[in-house]
Amino acid sequence: MGLSDKDIVALSGAHTLGRAHPERSGFDGAWTNEPLKFDNSYFVELLEEESEGLLKLPTDKALLEDPEFRRYVELYAKDEDAFFRDYAVSHKKLSELGFTPSSVGSKADTKSSFVLAHSAVGVAVAATVVVLSYLYEVNRRVK
Repeated sequence: MGLSDKDIVALSGAHTLGRAHPERSGFDGAWTNEPLKFDNSYFVELLEEESEGLLKLPTDKALLEDPEFRRYVELYAKDEDAFFRDYAVSHKKLSELGFTPSSVGSKADTKSSFVLAHSAVGVAVAATVVVLSYLYEVNRRVK
């Protein structure tokens, strides 16, 4: 998809906002103590051994097991400005994946193309998360 390790970790930091809902994902709970505040607390909580009552999915834990991912988790836990900067760049990159503005055609064509590309990216990201979760669980059970 064209995303780097840094992009994947930075985008995972979006879990600092909101919570999982069992009727949508089968999981319940927030990743941080203040799920309405966008900050680097997702990474701080991720590095703590026990975060009572907070959600840690297999994909979250995988960020700690991979040395390249973990390097960024540790950086973002220490440096909120680095997280904000990298998140903005990565989010823009993700939002524009597959989008190439047409030099000919109407504004409606361009808008339709953008909506289609944005939807396709959303599906691809969701599929990637599912695959990573599955691989993490398989790997964990083998050990």
